[in-house]
Amino acid sequence: MNPQMPPETQREQKSNALKAFATRSPFFFALVFFVVSFCLSLVGPPASLWGVVQSLFAIGVLAWLGWLRLAGFNGPSQWRSLHLLWLPGLWALFYLFPFLLTMQVSGAMVVVLIAPFALLNGLREEALFRGVILQALLPYGWRRAAALSALFFGLFHLQNLLYSPPLSVLVQIIATFLFGFGFAACRLRTNTIWPLIIFHACNDLIAFSASNGGIVPPIYDSLWFVCGGIVFNLVLAGYGLFLLRPRRQQQLETLAEQ
Repeated sequence: MNPQMPPETQREQKSNALKAFATRSPFFFALVFFVVSFCLSLVGPPASLWGVVQSLFAIGVLAWLGWLRLAGFNGPSQWRSLHLLWLPGLWALFYLFPFLLTMQVSGAMVVVLIAPFALLNGLREEALFRGVILQALLPYGWRRAAALSALFFGLFHLQNLLYSPPLSVLVQIIATFLFGFGFAACRLRTNTIWPLIIFHACNDLIAFSASNGGIVPPIYDSLWFVCGGIVFNLVLAGYGLFLLRPRRQQQLETLAEQ
């Protein structure tokens, strides 16, 4: 790069080079981004300033590549078919209502401590996986992109081996793959990521309650609740397959390009 060039021109060339890399090698770009994000996540917990850094990193990459609006960080005028979010909405309520009804911490603690952490983690993971990685993999088609981004999302939770039993982590990887696929399908069909961030945060409330001194409600350890979560994730993945069914694939991708 010519050092005589203005800074704006140099930045534009770097951006074009990154776009070219993402365009020529979508999977390798997604893999490199995943490895970098995974390493960053090991530096500090998501419920901290480091979680903000990771979120800004993902959003910054989207902005640098010109993908921010394409990845669903856009206004209501660009949203479509929001009625399709009924199932992920029910999935979020499945985790939210029992938490609010049975938690043994004050409402003030929820608002001041837990909810912001959960929202931050929802933003971080959605921006990483339904944002950068899903958008990068779209050249392979919507269904393959959704499946690969969900696989990366599941593998991202391997970091939990640092403090959880392997079997528990394996179950979490499978669960996050399933709901990650459903969320990716919803993001593609609705052209927005904002509701998914909120739904994701509802799922994370109990984990952040425990990590911030809250008492985990007994209902979350019950067999029916665990089985209900497994069934919900399976149904959500099946719903994703329905939303991205082959006979509508060409029609949907044409609409997205308009």
